[in-house]
Amino acid sequence: MRLLTKGLLIVAIPSLFEVLLLAALFKSQGDAAEAERWATHSAQVINQAAEVREPMLVESARIRNAILLDQFEPISRPEMWTDLEIKVGELSRLVVDNPSQSALVREIHTSIGQYRNWADNARALMQRGQRDELIRQLRDEQGPHRLSSFLNRLDSFTTEERHLSTLRNQAVQAARTSQTWLLIAAVLGSIVTAALASLAFTRSIGSRIAILIDNARRLADGQVLAARLEGDDEICQLDNALHRSSERLNEASRLALIYRSELEQRAAELAEVNTDLRQQTQDNEMFIYSVSHDLRSPLVNLQGFSKEITHATRDLLAEVERLAVPEADKARLRVLVQDDIDTSLRFIQNAVTRSAGIIDAMLRLSRMGRVELQPALLDVHAIGQRIVAAMSGSIRAKGAVVEIEPDLPAAWGDPTAIEQVFGNLLGNAVNYLDPARAGHITLGAVKGEQATAEAGMVTFFVRDNGLGIPAAYMGKMFIAFQRLHGNAAPGEGIGLALVKRVVERHGGRIWVESVPGQGSCFFVALPTQAAA
Repeated sequence: MRLLTKGLLIVAIPSLFEVLLLAALFKSQGDAAEAERWATHSAQVINQAAEVREPMLVESARIRNAILLDQFEPISRPEMWTDLEIKVGELSRLVVDNPSQSALVREIHTSIGQYRNWADNARALMQRGQRDELIRQLRDEQGPHRLSSFLNRLDSFTTEERHLSTLRNQAVQAARTSQTWLLIAAVLGSIVTAALASLAFTRSIGSRIAILIDNARRLADGQVLAARLEGDDEICQLDNALHRSSERLNEASRLALIYRSELEQRAAELAEVNTDLRQQTQDNEMFIYSVSHDLRSPLVNLQGFSKEITHATRDLLAEVERLAVPEADKARLRVLVQDDIDTSLRFIQNAVTRSAGIIDAMLRLSRMGRVELQPALLDVHAIGQRIVAAMSGSIRAKGAVVEIEPDLPAAWGDPTAIEQVFGNLLGNAVNYLDPARAGHITLGAVKGEQATAEAGMVTFFVRDNGLGIPAAYMGKMFIAFQRLHGNAAPGEGIGLALVKRVVERHGGRIWVESVPGQGSCFFVALPTQAAA
């Protein structure tokens, strides 16, 4: 049986009993409310009957006084009869559900009508001066001026309504007593049924849940689980899931041991490879350093000997001029010396200069890996101002404007190395401006949502409106000895490679965005605090 079905059965039986008790309680409450309503209704009817009695008594006294005082104005006032009609109508409405009382109200209304007719006649007699006749009528023990008929009928009506009120109050008391006993029974029944439901739950579900909790605790502690529960309800399914989880965890632990052993083996191999790589890097740097120095000596010799040959050709030309040979032969010798030998020597000297530049660049690249950085908190705004001041001559020559944004954020790095980074980027921006328009270069920092793209990093940028970089060349920007606009500025093409290596040694990164013919923007992301 499913757990939901068991729970529904455990809850449904006592709940049905409670519903029956509540239904009886609600019925008793409704009966009590109905009885109270009728008792209140009886009181209201009695009060309304009193309101009908009082005006009649007052009007009778007023008529007698008016006759004695010989004044006809207070007799039979229309407004009083109108108000009395309304009160009698309200009384009739209140007892419309009781035929006997309704009949009495009609008789009362008839008595009131008879008395009103007499009052109207009395007013007419007074107006005609027949006061003595009215006095004679008042002295008569019988007659319409007497209220006995009205009062007797009203007393009968009130007595009957009081009797109904007594019966209804007794019904109210009985309903309240029944309601009290039903409430007590509902409370006791709820307690008993709750106790029975709790006992049934504990015996059928609670003990199995306790086993399930114990298995979950065993699973968390890595212990062996108790035997599987029997059945097909949700508790059994959860217990089966715990056992399957335990089996999978055991299998995962076994595989983890295997993977850990393999990982340790791979880590040892990787450490060995890293050691070899560091050794190879050091060997490469030493090789570059050694080769650079070894190549510098032949280049110096080539440069020296080329200069010697240049001086010798000058002497040779002087000797040619002193030779006693025809002018045509001298011209031919001069052509050989000046055009062929001098041109060859210039090519040799240019090649030597180019080779020396490449060797110097290789030395700078090799030294960068050995330089020990001294990081500190940097004022990038001050660094930018120093660079712009040092480049003021070339900036004026280009007719450019260099803007440094205020309030640049601080970064963490080696002051000399970072100044070299921004100096190279600003120098490239000046060198590769478009001669066809006024140059504008900005050193700033990325703000807003883009600034939070990398946690613990601040991103600076150097933006220009220069020549721009074609998309096909973007992947070669940070590779050594790659130059795009070779005729725009001198150099060996290692500046951006050095910049990339410096930034990466600081734990940052550099990238570029560019549109050919519109300009470029180099981004440099640097850490905001020292590495842990």
